[in-house]
Amino acid sequence: MGVIIKDKKDKQLYKSIFAIGIPITLQQLVSFSVSMADAVMLGWASEADELISAASLANQLFFLFMLTMVGLTGGGITLAAQYWGKGDVESIRKIVAMILHAGVIISFTAGTAVLLFPADVMGLFTKNAVIIEKGVEYLRIVGYSYFMCGISFTLMAMLRSVEIVKISLFTDLASLAISVFLNWVLIFGNMGFPALGIKGAAIATLIARFVGFAVFAVYVFAIDKRLKFRVKDIFRFDGRLFGDLVKYGFPVLLNETIWALAIVVQAAIIGHIEYAKGDPVAASAAANQVFQLFSAAIIGISNAAMITVGKSVGEGDSGEARRKAGTFFGISVVLGVICCALILLSRDLTVRAFDLSFETQALAKQLLFVTAFVIIFSSIASMSIIGTLRGGGDTRFCLIVELAALWGFALPLSAVFAFVLKLPVAAVMVGMKSDEAIKTVICAVRIKSGVWIKKVTR
Repeated sequence: MGVIIKDKKDKQLYKSIFAIGIPITLQQLVSFSVSMADAVMLGWASEADELISAASLANQLFFLFMLTMVGLTGGGITLAAQYWGKGDVESIRKIVAMILHAGVIISFTAGTAVLLFPADVMGLFTKNAVIIEKGVEYLRIVGYSYFMCGISFTLMAMLRSVEIVKISLFTDLASLAISVFLNWVLIFGNMGFPALGIKGAAIATLIARFVGFAVFAVYVFAIDKRLKFRVKDIFRFDGRLFGDLVKYGFPVLLNETIWALAIVVQAAIIGHIEYAKGDPVAASAAANQVFQLFSAAIIGISNAAMITVGKSVGEGDSGEARRKAGTFFGISVVLGVICCALILLSRDLTVRAFDLSFETQALAKQLLFVTAFVIIFSSIASMSIIGTLRGGGDTRFCLIVELAALWGFALPLSAVFAFVLKLPVAAVMVGMKSDEAIKTVICAVRIKSGVWIKKVTR
């Protein structure tokens, strides 16, 4: 498994990686920069750490919601990428319509829950009354964005299946500019506006997400010439394709949902640790922001892997799919090591950017040290599961691995570390992320076997 360019096929593969993976990587960087800007500015807006903690915990349900959408659309991309390999755009349009139906239902369910029960949502993660109060203020505004985000994310993901990726980058760049500017205006009270603090961050986020939704809707329904999905296509349904979506897509949806639930449970564990010096929630939020920022390339190339491997399987070329899988595995190792080094080299600078208290900064540095080595395994596991195995149609195996490693091992271990042994927060983090190493080993064996190649098109 290597990354050396040997022939024209290798050159074509790397061309595809750059064409698909780089725009998605940049889009992920911009997307994460939006949430990081919120965290940094809220850190500056308060001498204590409660604003960044409140926003971080308030966004946990949005994180769960978005990862559910990742799972929903991931199943669709698994099918659509292989149909794209066959050149069957008509079937892809039907898949988009059915995914969109489910996305609307999930969006309205999640948005309604946040708007009606904000205090209950915050109470899941912390007992701190001040953090709950600030989080409720945030959710009562930002909750309206849920209704739009599910639709725009569905459209964005399905465009990726036909190798349209640049529009996502341009949209997120616009959202970033709007979010940062409005944060500066509304959080701190510039340009004659009142200083709204966390409410200002929520308003800025809501407006930025609305702009993103509007841009995607206009592009998909009026401009795009490749997928050619129009308003009349929204109501399309195909019983056989729906059955395929359930068969191959439901494991992806369930996979992402249980992974998102696990992250929410991890946030709850961190939020209930009361013996640490500093604020473990704020420290974990800062560390996670840095982790997500450095994971952008991993996510981008993993998506490129899913589309290019799936396309080869759809074309009926299993040998080419295996060759691509080997190349992507090698890339994941190199990428993980690079990200590890960058996190270690930059952790002092990145932690200072959040303007946390001295004790919380020290804790965040410890968590980033753990995160730096975790990202090596995370890179390999993500490239294998999201990229190769899903692209090859092996979605049930991905679900089984996730359930066993995360819920069967990592979560129970981290709970014992936190509440029974009361180990340092960094040790609890090691327990939380131990599933990445387990998945890395299992996925390496699976990819080498070749049994993951499953043609899912009709």
